[in-house]
Parts: sequence; structure tokens; C-alpha cells
Amino acid sequence: MVVMILESVPLSLRGELTRWLIEPSPGVFVGHVSARVRERLWEKALEARGAGGVIQIWSTNTEQRFRMRMEGIKRRKVVELEGIQLVAVALPEKDEQAAR
Repeated sequence: MVVMILESVPLSLRGELTRWLIEPSPGVFVGHVSARVRERLWEKALEARGAGGVIQIWSTNTEQRFRMRMEGIKRRKVVELEGIQLVAVALPEKDEQAAR
């Protein structure tokens, strides 16, 4: 299974993804495709995203049973700790200064 989440991307990219995946909610795409198609969809999304963001999550044989990657998402990033993928959320700049 593959899930792709798009934020602020061109409509043409969303249209392209609907050829392979269904869109149950705006910007959320779900489907079951081969690894080759998954990689090509990721490449296509990166080329066409403009200033938007893309997240891709897919089933695999790991401890968590999935992998994920993201590009263009400003406050979040995927970090890996001892083989487990986590999402790190950056504090807004004013909160970082208050925490010091």
C-alpha cells in the first residue's frame, strides 16, 4: 500500500496521481502499486511540487511495517533512531527563543 500526501502543489500533479491512486480526501492519495511505480510517482511529485510539500508512506518489511519520506514540509522531517523512523517537529522561532 502507498499513501501520498500533497500540500500546496499544482493541480496537474494531483491529476497525474489520480491515474494510479485514489484521492479519498483532497491532497491524500492511496493505492497499491509496484515499487517501480512508487519510485516514479515520487520522482514525478518532486519535479512538479513547486513550493509545495510531498509525503510518501508505503508498506514494507520493517519493524514498523512501513517507511516514509517527505520533501518541502518546513516544520517536520523524518529522523531515524535505531532503525525506527520518527517525525521531528521544529518549534516556531519565537517558541525556541522562549525555551532558552
